[in-house]
Amino acid sequence: MKIPPTTLPDHDRRKFPRFYVSSHLILAIEDESLKESIGLGEPGDISLGGLRVRNLPACENVTVGDRLGLLLMDREEACTMRGEVVHHGTADTFGVEFRDMSPSENRAVRGIIKRLY
Repeated sequence: MKIPPTTLPDHDRRKFPRFYVSSHLILAIEDESLKESIGLGEPGDISLGGLRVRNLPACENVTVGDRLGLLLMDREEACTMRGEVVHHGTADTFGVEFRDMSPSENRAVRGIIKRLY
């Protein structure tokens, strides 16, 4: 008997493995529709498909469906991406799925993950 995908736990439905972030990565976030900065946060985890945002002071202003501009920086590289808020994990975290990633953005995220692990 096959289990429908909607009943599987989240970790079984993921397309890409999630890597928890323990080092210092900075995440600058902009609301793309308003062309306005939302602030600086931290990724709690990252994958090739998206990331979880934490420690963003304006977290309560972000809603599911918001399209965001992201600038992810570590000590060696900075990459810009677009994403969409897909869920609020807790009152102070939310999940972003990357959208329309170019090959160079994909390489940059792979590089960040590689440096983390």
